[in-house]
Amino acid sequence: MRRRGLRRLDEAESSEELERRYDERAPTYDSDLEASGYKLPALIGELLVKRVDNLKAHILDAGAGTGLSGEYLKQGGYKNLHAIDISRGMLAEAKRKKIYRKLEQMALGEELSFPNDYFDAILSVDTIGQAPPESFDELIRVTKSLGLIVFSLRADFYKQPRFSRKLKALEKAGKWRLIEKTAPLLTLSGQSPEVYSYGFVYEVLSGTVPVTKSRPRRSFKLAWGISP
Repeated sequence: MRRRGLRRLDEAESSEELERRYDERAPTYDSDLEASGYKLPALIGELLVKRVDNLKAHILDAGAGTGLSGEYLKQGGYKNLHAIDISRGMLAEAKRKKIYRKLEQMALGEELSFPNDYFDAILSVDTIGQAPPESFDELIRVTKSLGLIVFSLRADFYKQPRFSRKLKALEKAGKWRLIEKTAPLLTLSGQSPEVYSYGFVYEVLSGTVPVTKSRPRRSFKLAWGISP
């Protein structure tokens, strides 16, 4: 993906505009990233794989896009994968890969239509940042106690106080504890400037009561179930 393409996505002024821009990119998204040497789904996915031994664990791919992270998990033998993404077009591409048991259109930063303590682990690659820091409240709520939330955060987003403060506030509130933060990982090669991300692993301690209230969920109508 060209740096210009990244800026175009980052400059979306609303979740509706971001949804539209990802819909437009969906047909060529995988090929664009492959050309740029994109390795982040494997790098962040491995942080989850080395800690979750149960291949039947109920795992949410939050911001699944076209399913690049899900492909890595499937290669590792995980079978109970659930995908959400803001973009209908991206989910349509992911559906063709037959990775997920269920795919649903949802936006991080808004209320998620899952019960409390629902997932054993959550993986979110290259989504938090474009999605607001308030996304963490709902991700914690829907993760079981002692479950894992594994995500990447671009270095430029991490430098913004609203993200670093949110991570620390949730830890101080006893919602989760930090297990691992990686060194900066090269996200896209051949860019000017180069793009780096951090990988994070948090263990959920208390997930049912959000620290801040998420925006009400928009009425999305897309949900696909896929037989295993």
